[in-house]
Amino acid sequence: MKTETLYIETYGCQMNEYDSDRIQNALGASITKNPKEANIVIVNTCAIREKADQKALSSLGRFKHLKAKNPELIVGVSGCVAQLYGEELIQKIPHLDFVLGPRAIPGLASLIKDIRETRSRPIETSFDVEEPFDILPYHQEGKPTAFVSIQQGCNKKCAYCIVPTVRGAEVNRPVNDIKAEAQYLIAKGVKEITLIGQTVNSWKLGKLKFGDLLRTIGEIDGLERIRFTTSYPRDITKKMVEAMAQIPKVCHHIHLPVQSGSDRVLKLMNRTYTRNWYIDSVKRLRDAMPDIAISSDMIVGFPGETEEDFEQTMSLVEEIEFDSFFSFKYSPRPGTVGEELWRSDERVKDLTARERLARLQNYQRGITLAKNMERVGKAEQVLVEEESRNDSSWLCGRTQHNRIVNFAGRKELIGKMVDVRITEGLANSLRGQYLN
Repeated sequence: MKTETLYIETYGCQMNEYDSDRIQNALGASITKNPKEANIVIVNTCAIREKADQKALSSLGRFKHLKAKNPELIVGVSGCVAQLYGEELIQKIPHLDFVLGPRAIPGLASLIKDIRETRSRPIETSFDVEEPFDILPYHQEGKPTAFVSIQQGCNKKCAYCIVPTVRGAEVNRPVNDIKAEAQYLIAKGVKEITLIGQTVNSWKLGKLKFGDLLRTIGEIDGLERIRFTTSYPRDITKKMVEAMAQIPKVCHHIHLPVQSGSDRVLKLMNRTYTRNWYIDSVKRLRDAMPDIAISSDMIVGFPGETEEDFEQTMSLVEEIEFDSFFSFKYSPRPGTVGEELWRSDERVKDLTARERLARLQNYQRGITLAKNMERVGKAEQVLVEEESRNDSSWLCGRTQHNRIVNFAGRKELIGKMVDVRITEGLANSLRGQYLN
């Protein structure tokens, strides 16, 4: 049987990256960076913001002429945009051969076979999949980091978010399956695993909670670091904090989206916690791990946000002093409560939202730079991941606090844990000197 040659474009979060690797494994395909060399082209999409799904759909349009030249080429769309629009995509894009939702990946190989035999244009977007974790992701031998999915879907009902619509209700993966995938990856040279889920710390099975899972993964031989993302503030438990503090392999970094510093806006967003709850969660984490790095997500311009609400977000950023965060202007998503508010008188003017976002980002840049400059002169343990993108004679890796470090070094160090003295703190990264 001829090996498939796959060209895949991935948009969105770590979950989408993980799914793209699962797609490759589901097809047993070799990867090409040139779509002209492929016999299957897939765009794996994100729908979390309007700009993301527009970008993905625009990308699909680029393959129209490729399909015209090569009618045997199979063009598909997968991921959250596929789940969201389904039939509409098939109707609007004549050169599209299939639509595949995130949970339908295990059936991809047979779907491709059917397309070739019957010239059908299938839409597979059912959440009713017996084994949603059935296909493991492809992993390149020797790559030192990897994602492991412990959860699919989400049970939270945040007013701005489309994830429950496109990924379904929360399904938590059994411990033994998670452990088996971790051991498989370690055998391939992985030193650091990131556990991923929509609200990863809400994972539970029977009496087992996320803290128990961290302890189980922490006992695996050959694994040096454990990360996880993305966490939900309401699910920061005592057991989880203790596990983070007590297990040496768990990195002292947490991505903990807050979205707003205003209780009124948090209630509109249906985030189920208050500003003080969030601050208390951060305090408990810092009491247990004084060196912990905290990153977050912020949404500016959610419908109904006043200038006073925004100032409360600014004051929260000042109080917490996040190490970094991702921030966005609110983007309405189809069928969400937020979209209904956005279409009402509660809508925040685009110019106002853009100005608020700029103020927020400028303020946080100063905090991040100051924190990075504080590392100058200190020795940091860095897991070397790859060559630096700007200079192949330099290497790039991350500290346990998730800070990117670039330094001059030999390629043989990739995959190793090394000590680096920090010489310079920049806006988004650190530079250092390898300590022989």
